[in-house]
Amino acid sequence: MTTIKAPARVCLFGDHQDYLGLPVIACAIDRYITFKAEPNETEALNFEFVDLKKTRTLSLNEDLNSFEPQDYIKSGLKVLAAKGVKIHTGHDIQVSGNIPINAGLSSSSAFVVGWLTLVLKLTDHLDRFSSAEIGHMAYLAEVEEHGQAGGKMDQYTSAIGGAIYINTRKDMSFEPVKLPFQKLIIASSGVPKTTLAGLRNLNEKAHKAIAQVKSHVPDFDQYAHHSAANYVNYVEDDLKEIFIAAYGNYQNTRFAMACLQDRPEEVRFLGSLMNRHHSILQSLLKITTPEIDRLISAAHEAGALGAKIVGSGGGGCIACIPAEGKEQELISSLKAAGAVEVFEARVSAGAKDLRL
Repeated sequence: MTTIKAPARVCLFGDHQDYLGLPVIACAIDRYITFKAEPNETEALNFEFVDLKKTRTLSLNEDLNSFEPQDYIKSGLKVLAAKGVKIHTGHDIQVSGNIPINAGLSSSSAFVVGWLTLVLKLTDHLDRFSSAEIGHMAYLAEVEEHGQAGGKMDQYTSAIGGAIYINTRKDMSFEPVKLPFQKLIIASSGVPKTTLAGLRNLNEKAHKAIAQVKSHVPDFDQYAHHSAANYVNYVEDDLKEIFIAAYGNYQNTRFAMACLQDRPEEVRFLGSLMNRHHSILQSLLKITTPEIDRLISAAHEAGALGAKIVGSGGGGCIACIPAEGKEQELISSLKAAGAVEVFEARVSAGAKDLRL
C-alpha cells in the first residue's frame, strides 16, 4: 500500500492578496487529506471517499480534456500528462481526512496536492519534481484548468509545508520563515465559508479598482510602497474600500515579514498585526459573519495574542495565537462562544516531505 498525506493550510497574513499577485505568509498545519492506494487487476482507478461515503471509478483511458467543474482528479491527471506523467496501472484508492470541509483551511487544495503527489509516487516520478513544482502543478489543476478565482497560496503551502512567505507574482517564489509560536488554536464557526462565486466577486472588484487607477496612472504598481490615499480618488465609490483593503493588507504583510526577519521573538507585535489584518477583512472587505465576530471577541477576552478569520470568508474558521499557558482557557472560551470544533494545530511538513 502507498500512503500520501497533504496538509491543510492557515493564512496568517495576506487573505485576498494572492489573486492580486501580492505576497502572503501562510503555514501548513497538522490536519490532513490522506490517500491510500493498492494496485488492482483492472484498468481503472477505484476511489472510495470514506468521509463522504461516496465512490467513483475512472478508466485509465479516460479523455482528460473534458471534465466537470471541480473534478480535480481529471484536471490533475491532465496537468501531469503535460509533464509526461501518466498512470498505467489500476489502483484502489481510499481517501479520508480530518480537515474541516468548507471551513477556509483549504481541504480542496490539500486534496489536489495529495492526489498529484500520489500519482507521482505511483509512477516513480516523485523525485523529478520539487515540492514547489508540485504546488504549482496543483495550482494549475485546481485554479487555471477550472477558470477559478483563487491564487497560489493554498496549493503552494500544502505542497511545500512549514511556514512560508510566498511572492505570488512569480511562479514558485517563496521563502521559509520561522514563527515565534509553537501552536495555533483553530475554531470552526460551523458556517460554511463563502462560495467560489463570492470569491470571484471580490477578485473581480479588486482587479477593476486597480484597472481604474491604471487608466489614470499607467505605470501604477501595487507593489510600490506608497499610500492608497494617493490613488483612491481614481476609484469608483463602491470600490474604494476594496482598494484600500488591498493596500492595507499588503502593508500589513510587509510589516509581518519584517518582524519575522528582524525581531522573530516579537510574538505580541506579530499578534497585533494579525488583529489588524482581521480588522481590515472585517470592516473593509466585510467577509466576516456574526458567528465569526463572536469567536474573535471571545478569543480576545481569553487573552489571545492575535486572532483572525481564515480563508475567503463568509464563514469558516478563525486562527488564534494563544498566550503561553492560556491554551485551555482560550479553547473553553471559544467553545462557549459557539464554536462547533476547536483544536490545537502545529506547523506541518509538506506533502512530499511528510514522514509516514
